[in-house]
Formats: sequence, C-alpha cells, structure tokens
Amino acid sequence: MAIVSYEYYAQNYCGETIAECQFPQYANRATRQIVNLTHGRAANYAVLPAFQQTAIQNAICAQIEYLYLEGKEITVNGNSAGGWTVGKVRVDKGSNSDATGASSMICSGAIAELEQTGLLNPQVPTLGSPVLLPYPWGVC
Repeated sequence: MAIVSYEYYAQNYCGETIAECQFPQYANRATRQIVNLTHGRAANYAVLPAFQQTAIQNAICAQIEYLYLEGKEITVNGNSAGGWTVGKVRVDKGSNSDATGASSMICSGAIAELEQTGLLNPQVPTLGSPVLLPYPWGVC
C-alpha cells in the first residue's frame, strides 16, 4: 500500500496539479527518497504515531511536488539541469556554490516537515545500546 494516495495529495496537501496517471511514478520516487532520508524509519509507517505519519505524508507530498516542478532528472544526477548562454555569459538554473548533489535531491519542505519528528536522527539502535526514541520497534 502506498503511503500517499493521489486523493491525499490533491485534497489534503493541495499541491501542484499532476495528472493522476503520472502520479504513481512521482509518488514512488518520492517515497523511496523519504524512506532513505529517514534511515528506513518511514518504511515502518503503519506503526508510527499519528503526528509522524502525517509528517511523513506531507514530506512525501512536498517531495512529489519538488520532483514534478524541478524534473525527475534531479533524482538521477542530483542537480537540476538547465540554464542558458547569452554571448559569453552562462547562467545555470539552480547553481549555488553551497549546494551539493545529495542535498539538492531532497526539497527543503520535506526536511522541514520531518525535522520535529526525530525521524531524521542518524543514530540507529544496536545490540547492547539503549533504546533511542522515537523508535517504535525497540532494540534490534
């Protein structure tokens, strides 16, 4: 079962209009990216508290919209292609000296949705370590 349905995206998130037939390809990519960003914790969506579930859904929606507006090539090469040249001047779309490929693959709106949930914490429980909250599955 998908975490975000087309109906949720269109009616609750109210994002940019995407054709319903195109929605699954954006939703699948965005979901994979959010699951990776949360170190796999979003994959346990069904057992998470309601506020984390809502944050994950909204983060996926933000990522769907980002992929739709910026283009799917951002998931392949990590930056948005494009730009133009006029004479000797070259302007690259989205160029930023601070931006890296990895950070530009996830939109800031998705990160903002997840910041207060604890799902972005890179620590993972291991044998012999105390339970790190908010992990619903406890110690491995």
